[in-house]
Amino acid sequence: MVGGPLGALLGAAFGHNLDQGGQKATEEPDHLSDERVRGVFLATTFQLMGHIAKADGRVSETEIAAARAMMDHLQLNAAQRRAAIDCFTEGKQPGFVPDAAITLFRNACVGRPALTPRLLDLLLNMAYADGDPPPVTQTRLAAIAERLGIVRLQFEALHTLFRTQRWVQQQSHRAGADHAHDQQTHSRRPVTAVNSVAQAYTVLGLQRDASPDEIKLAYRRLLKRHHPDKLAAKGISAAELARATEKTRELTAAYERIREARGF
Repeated sequence: MVGGPLGALLGAAFGHNLDQGGQKATEEPDHLSDERVRGVFLATTFQLMGHIAKADGRVSETEIAAARAMMDHLQLNAAQRRAAIDCFTEGKQPGFVPDAAITLFRNACVGRPALTPRLLDLLLNMAYADGDPPPVTQTRLAAIAERLGIVRLQFEALHTLFRTQRWVQQQSHRAGADHAHDQQTHSRRPVTAVNSVAQAYTVLGLQRDASPDEIKLAYRRLLKRHHPDKLAAKGISAAELARATEKTRELTAAYERIREARGF
């Protein structure tokens, strides 16, 4: 039997909140395995959130509020919230070893690739809770991403997508309530579905016999062409930036689909 904070988090009811990549938690045929995956995901999330928040030496009130907001977002009940707080507290301790938590997460979530970028997205929300994170926080975040198995190119793309979405939302808020409502429709994070390996090759403009080096080169070339940060510097509109963000997301989804299929 699993006890402690992890045991309290088993069976957490956050279902569709993890469905960011077209793969729902309920697809797992073994219900007990479902509960363990959910519990491990939540425990790892809040442990690493605490670890990220403490990177600069202190945990601010804004970061604590961000963690509580995430509990609301994940629809945790009272017992699960207490367990999540315990995990967050554990993660911010000097002796916390993230490798152990990440290993548990990777072993429990085998076959669920959508959960890893989802976890990174939640950690990015914590890293940016106080505004642009200091270098020490960015270094810790990059180290966690590497241990999660997120290659540098993918990490940079996901990080760029997060910053761009954040920028679009900030621009929308400054423009006033009515305008913000319109812009949020464009900037709301969509689920980018690349439903097959064949479609992934088409998105990247490649043949199925393309080599790994050719695949990586095509991905980098297209990512550079549609890079939201580069386009933002040209002063494009928020709607155009949102479209570029979605295109970048599609390219990343296609690259990851091929990378997983080909094993590189």
